[in-house]
Amino acid sequence: LNSKGKNTLQIGFIFGFCFYFFNQYWIYYSLNHYGGMPFITAISVVMLLCVYQSLYIIFFSVITGRLSNKGITITLIAPFLWTALEFLRGHLLTGFPWSLAGYTQYSNKLVLQISDITSIYGVSFVLLLLNSLLTELIYRKFQKKEIPLLRYVLVFLIVFFTIAYGKYQINRIDNLKPIKTLGVAIVQGNIDQDKKWDIRYQQDVLNTYFELTKKVVKEKDPDLIIWPETALPFYYGSEKELTKNLNQFVKDIGKPLLTGSMLVRDVNIKKNGSYDYGITNSAIMLEPDGKLSYIYDKIHLVPFGEYVPLRRFLFFLDKVVSVGIGDFKKGKSYIRGSVKDFSFATVICYEAVFPDLVRKFFTDGGDIIVNITNDAWFGETTGPLQHYQIASIRSIETRKPLIRVANSGISGFIDQAGRTRKSLGLFKKGYIFYTVKIKKLFSIYDRYGDIFGYICVFISAVLIIFLRR
Repeated sequence: LNSKGKNTLQIGFIFGFCFYFFNQYWIYYSLNHYGGMPFITAISVVMLLCVYQSLYIIFFSVITGRLSNKGITITLIAPFLWTALEFLRGHLLTGFPWSLAGYTQYSNKLVLQISDITSIYGVSFVLLLLNSLLTELIYRKFQKKEIPLLRYVLVFLIVFFTIAYGKYQINRIDNLKPIKTLGVAIVQGNIDQDKKWDIRYQQDVLNTYFELTKKVVKEKDPDLIIWPETALPFYYGSEKELTKNLNQFVKDIGKPLLTGSMLVRDVNIKKNGSYDYGITNSAIMLEPDGKLSYIYDKIHLVPFGEYVPLRRFLFFLDKVVSVGIGDFKKGKSYIRGSVKDFSFATVICYEAVFPDLVRKFFTDGGDIIVNITNDAWFGETTGPLQHYQIASIRSIETRKPLIRVANSGISGFIDQAGRTRKSLGLFKKGYIFYTVKIKKLFSIYDRYGDIFGYICVFISAVLIIFLRR
């Protein structure tokens, strides 16, 4: 508080860089271990990403300091500005809404329940509101000044409402009777990333999924079976013999199968005999008769992983990404699949961190979120755990159960209050069966979207205009 010029800039950069680096250091693992980057280069890429994200913290630090110097209380400035900057970071330059303040409350389900009104950004707002008041209280104690009673009252009321609302919603969800249920089996193959696309292990990979699936079908008789992202070690539909074998397997077990697969799309044969084609990272569903009934192509691709932004200018980056990465075709349709009388949306890997993307699947109904992913890229770091925790909040925002299926974990079933009901940990091979219960719930966020985020942006803009004048 009351810091000036370079001081606020330096404070913002040091805090921002350290915060993001210690939260996101694990990105280096896939670049180094699987992408072939030297360790120093991989860490440098992560540091560059952290520098970019630190710009938002620098802006927060500078603007908060200057407005505070003009007599505007930090308790008013900080919550709106911080939340607005998190919201913008989640949207600008394709967006990267990782390491949001609200996710620190993953274990505090009472506070998280307001996400069905404000999305996760509302949780960040409440945290900044409370911490801003405490910061101001400590600062004013040194100055021997008092904080107006009304400020305490307003903060107390907002925090009290957040906790009371969370308690009410959890009790309500627990007491509601399900309107329908679905028995779902998820299979975690735990396939080593080095073997996943090695043709020598192609049949071994398939046999792993076949054997686990046959066991769970025999033991639990599920209504639906789900495999992870790119579980198929071949291009479904293009490699005829393997496609035929998979279709026959599904017919043999007599159960619908939802799985991740890469697909060859838009093949264009030229006059000279050469041809162009696109590859999509997709989810497909095969019916009990072995026929394909549903295809979803991943919409939000991972920059510098599944595609290279501005490839014309950054052509040299192809040399630092692994073979088969960087050329995916983007999907366009928010299509849902169905099984029995259930409608589900499949979000693939990274897509689960975007609240608005997940919400768009349910603008006209829908029952379940299915998140298929492959976090084996990040080894035994904190990355897979963070990804699981982030994805789980989507179940609160939309009030839809979330089924998460990962190649190497963490897989699990998450209810409409964001609670994990059953899970399978990292680097474990196996399956889980759970009866998913659908309870009739309404979500303001699901219906109206990011109104709260835009309000924070608007109020922050007004404060900045005031500063300039």
